[in-house]
Amino acid sequence: MVGENKTVLVIDNDQNTLELYQRFLKRFYRVISCSNESDALELAQNHHVATIVLEPASPGGQGWALLEKLRTMPQTTGIPIILCSTQDARRRGTELGATLFLLKPVLPNVLHAAIRQVLVGTARAT
Repeated sequence: MVGENKTVLVIDNDQNTLELYQRFLKRFYRVISCSNESDALELAQNHHVATIVLEPASPGGQGWALLEKLRTMPQTTGIPIILCSTQDARRRGTELGATLFLLKPVLPNVLHAAIRQVLVGTARAT
């Protein structure tokens, strides 16, 4: 099965979203999650993460800065990043190196399909 034993890092400042995605995705992946930039950087560097799900439109714009950092750090530069955002910022996400963009609300099964897509290497920034 695609994704079996893979770790997915979910980063979102909304606790309800984190819990929803974690509950659903844990059936398919090992899921770790957080709501802030410093925890996200630590988790991404210290775990073998297969893909990252990120809400870049967090208060203060931390999500965009985090995306830029993840793309420049040697330990995380090759990890596919799926943006799930309330703001339609596909172009900005693509320019900053996102693998895929989903506009919220994102149903958990749609997110799961997107993760499977990037794990098999067929995703392109959209």
